[in-house]
Parts: sequence; structure tokens; C-alpha cells
Amino acid sequence: MSYENWKNKAQGFQTVDVRHIQGSFFEGLKKRAEALEVGEGLHIIQTFEPHPLYAVMEGLGYEHHTEQRSEAEFHVWFCRTEKKTAPLPSSRWLF
Repeated sequence: MSYENWKNKAQGFQTVDVRHIQGSFFEGLKKRAEALEVGEGLHIIQTFEPHPLYAVMEGLGYEHHTEQRSEAEFHVWFCRTEKKTAPLPSSRWLF
């Protein structure tokens, strides 16, 4: 599957703006991601492109699409295209 197949659903994804969160937001995000069904997704807003998050979410069955809106504003949509439960690395190195 690709972004073209699910982009019409992206507008309804849960938005999580993590730009002003102090400390790690990974555990909360992981719980949300694990609870979603195939065809559902998350819209993450961050001040940098969250490269480490891509692999983690892919391990849970997600695809992503990223748009840079300004120098310090990245929007990433993750859509669950298959149900996977993958062992995830420690959040210490992610954010």
C-alpha cells in the first residue's frame, strides 16, 4: 500500500502535536499506535523530521508520509496498513 491509497483517510487521523512536550513522548505515542486498527492512523507534528520513529512505526505495521511546512515544522501521517506487534527498542535513543 502507499500514501496514494490512504491519503483520503489521513484527514481523520488523531493529531498529536509534540512540539512543546518536555521529555520523552514515546511511551504514550506507542500505546496509541498499538491500539489502532488497520486503516486508522496518527498525525504527528514535530519540530524536526522524526527519522527514528519511522522504523519503530513500520515495525507496528505503519506506513508514513511526511511534509515539511517550515524550517521547524514537520507533519507526519502514519497509517496502519497491517497489524504487527514488533519488539520495540528503548525509547531513550528515540527522542
